[in-house]
Amino acid sequence: MKRLAASCFGLGRLPVAPGTWGSLPAAIVFGLMCHFGASPALTSIAMAVLALAGSIVCVKFAPATIAATGKNDPGEVVADELAGQAITFLVCPFLALGTASSRQAWVTAAAGFVLFRIFDIAKPWPIHKLEKLPEGWGILADDLMAGVCAAVGLFVCSRTGLLEYVSESVHLDFSSLNTLSAAFLGAVQGLTEFLPVSSSGHLVLFESWLEFNPEESRMLLFDMATHVGTLLAIFIVFHKSIVSFAKGLFTCGKYGRNAVEVYKRSPSVHLMVLGCAATVVTGTLGMLLKDYFVAARDNLKLIALMWLVTGTLLLITDWRKNARVGLRQFALWQAVVVGLAQSAAIMPGISRSGATICVAILLGLRRRWAIEFSFLLAIPAILGATAIELARNIGEISSGSLPISSVLAGMIVAAAVGVLALKVLIKTSRTANLRFFAFYCYILACFVLAWGLR
Repeated sequence: MKRLAASCFGLGRLPVAPGTWGSLPAAIVFGLMCHFGASPALTSIAMAVLALAGSIVCVKFAPATIAATGKNDPGEVVADELAGQAITFLVCPFLALGTASSRQAWVTAAAGFVLFRIFDIAKPWPIHKLEKLPEGWGILADDLMAGVCAAVGLFVCSRTGLLEYVSESVHLDFSSLNTLSAAFLGAVQGLTEFLPVSSSGHLVLFESWLEFNPEESRMLLFDMATHVGTLLAIFIVFHKSIVSFAKGLFTCGKYGRNAVEVYKRSPSVHLMVLGCAATVVTGTLGMLLKDYFVAARDNLKLIALMWLVTGTLLLITDWRKNARVGLRQFALWQAVVVGLAQSAAIMPGISRSGATICVAILLGLRRRWAIEFSFLLAIPAILGATAIELARNIGEISSGSLPISSVLAGMIVAAAVGVLALKVLIKTSRTANLRFFAFYCYILACFVLAWGLR
């Protein structure tokens, strides 16, 4: 429990840039409070509470992680980053954000985040000197000083008008989907499509929160571009498995001509049959229930409840320790159940990747194969959904127009972020750390329910 607290409930155990993940919560809380009009004094109090909590946790619990890992400054300890980042935003009352636009508030949050990460990573004098303090104090002190330096930098940026200039220059035009907004939405798509947090739920949240209301023809075309990007990410990460699967299909004749015998002996044919069974179930139920699920998009409270369901499923799956079945032993009826889980993901708030991976693991499939099976199923699911939308809305899509820069930005960013998200998911899933995404789903659901966005 001490190590879990020191890692900010698992953020420090994420495989890429744990310090950056540990800093992020304070920046997000600051941005949200400014976005929703909290007073500078209240925002500073919240930051002080985060800084104090992070400091206490670091000093008290970091020694346990040091003893367990044998490292003087274990990367998984990120409570110090949380505290240091919160220190950065203590200058809130002096930043003149009382009448600032929501855009400027988020630019300020981003600037403070970037400044803190620069000072924390570079560790100029005297920051690096503080690392020599004993145990948890050494881990904490340099981050607190980095936070102070970042706060000074943020104050200077604010008083010189730099933040205001940047906020006026950064224009996320969601109605016309310019290049910057397309890249932003591509990043959201790439991140949430693969991480078990529901991409459709996040899209609904952004529509409500950012008053996101682009022309339908533009959005349909953009959706197609980002789906191409997410498919590229799947092919990049799982290209070896996909190539091996394709080779197996072309060489399955060596197992004879008896269909049953080939099914039993050929791994590729067996996987193809499982995938087809799951896809048929998903497609059938998806077409039958789509209208009901689309109507549910207007109910953010219901979507928040679905995030709670997703989080609970992720937690339960982490407790499943004896999943030992390989794909060769995975039965047809089990694939059908996974297909049912995938069809439930049409409901915003239910994660497709989370539902399929979790159900497969709970049915006994090894984590490695559960991940690969989930994303092999994603290929026909994404292709099928895109083809259906294209057929239904070909007239609107052809009448819409998007700059090629927006299309490419959305597609490339979705692919790049998708690759990163897949690698994070693979590592966290194989090490039974899905609970970190569960905590995120719980926090997000509670936030939506508390603020009553709709």
